[in-house]
Amino acid sequence: MWRMTTKTGRSTRRPRDRKAQILAAAMECFRRSGYQATGMEDIATAVGITAGALYRHFRSKQELLNRALLDSAEQVQAVAQSADGLDSALAALSSFTLDHRAYASVWDRETRNLAPEDRAEVTRRHDGIADAIASALGAVRPELDTDDASLLAWAAMTTIAGASYHHVELARPRFDELLAAMARAACDTSLPDAPASPADASTPPPGAGLRPASRREALISTAIPLFAAHGYQAVSMEDLGSAAGVSRPAVYTHFSGKADLLAAALRRESEAKWSGLARDLARSADAPEALDRLVDSYAHGSVGSKGAAGLVLVGDIAHLPEADREDLHRSQVDYVSEWVTLLTAVRPDLGTTEARVVVQSTFTMLNILPRLPLLELHADPVARLAAIARSVLGVTSP
Repeated sequence: MWRMTTKTGRSTRRPRDRKAQILAAAMECFRRSGYQATGMEDIATAVGITAGALYRHFRSKQELLNRALLDSAEQVQAVAQSADGLDSALAALSSFTLDHRAYASVWDRETRNLAPEDRAEVTRRHDGIADAIASALGAVRPELDTDDASLLAWAAMTTIAGASYHHVELARPRFDELLAAMARAACDTSLPDAPASPADASTPPPGAGLRPASRREALISTAIPLFAAHGYQAVSMEDLGSAAGVSRPAVYTHFSGKADLLAAALRRESEAKWSGLARDLARSADAPEALDRLVDSYAHGSVGSKGAAGLVLVGDIAHLPEADREDLHRSQVDYVSEWVTLLTAVRPDLGTTEARVVVQSTFTMLNILPRLPLLELHADPVARLAAIARSVLGVTSP
């Protein structure tokens, strides 16, 4: 085993699991600050070693990300495929997620930063996880066709993944049990049949429809889809202007820089959610009706944007100035609290902390599932997404 010498001259032993420590620390750093905003020095500090020592294990931050996601995806796949039956698989995935809490959010937002061949491998492994769950689900619900079983498998996976997107603490094993129960509820969802008439045409795919005449508004509406697809660092002001049909000089007439535009776009998304919540509350006679309306509204918006706003919020907010980050974070916490208040009124069996976990997992599922082609196979994806959300929340439509 290698020996290291400290500044005091004492010889210390390098831990056998140093690489594992580095990978775990890297995942936490990527989760907290995002891949682009994290430096090798940040990871070295988290491990308690010098940057030079870190480079002896990994040549670059890219190699670290590749290795961290590939190794974790392999572990998750092994957990899912070795389980005996649906409930066993969901319980095992829930425990793995809580033991490795950074993984799911880093997978969701940073896979786009992988080398192409590594991105394909991580995707293949996650497809394998979904296939294992879908197969176990098919044994329990043989009436489901292949596509529906796969959709519900992904719904269960993304529901469990919700624990990676917040820092709410709940005692274990209660936390494990709650995640697994929500995932099983997603699997038990009775999916609505295809409507007799075509799907609601008021929700065009992202990029379709008319563009605002205002240049400033055109830039704001263009920013979220571009940042979601490519990441903040990979998108230039020229890219944003070109997509919005605005010249480069005109872009700077409206925004001082890319961070200014990102902040404006995320504030707009936050304001839209609050406006929708106020509207749904005003139209509701009680908590069950209000929560039901909110589920439909959130599902409608998420399908319309393919969950882009959620991805940018968790993936690129680190690039904003501290004041903007704090303002958006406070708004998001307050928004979640509104849902928690309604959910505890509808489900008095849940404590406030448990309800917060349930709401956060529901949001994660609502944000990720619309990015999957599986949801688009149905004529009414909004109705399907809303049905799954109600199952995860443990509520029924009044």
